[in-house]
Amino acid sequence: MPTAATASKAAAPKPVPVPNGDFYQLVELLTPEEKAVVAKVRTYMQTKVQPIINKYWSDDA
Repeated sequence: MPTAATASKAAAPKPVPVPNGDFYQLVELLTPEEKAVVAKVRTYMQTKVQPIINKYWSDDA
C-alpha cells in the first residue's frame, strides 16, 4: 500500500519535452549545408519573429 510520501512522488508531473517541429526527423536526411540553412532560418525566426508574433496572434491580425 503506497504511503502519502510515495503517492506525492508518483503524482509529480514529468517535465515537458523541448518542442520539436520536425516530427519525422527529416533534418537528419539533409546535407551539412542544408542543415546550416535550417539552423540559420530557425535562429532568424527565434530572434526576429518570435518576439512579435504573439501580439499579432492575440490581435487576430
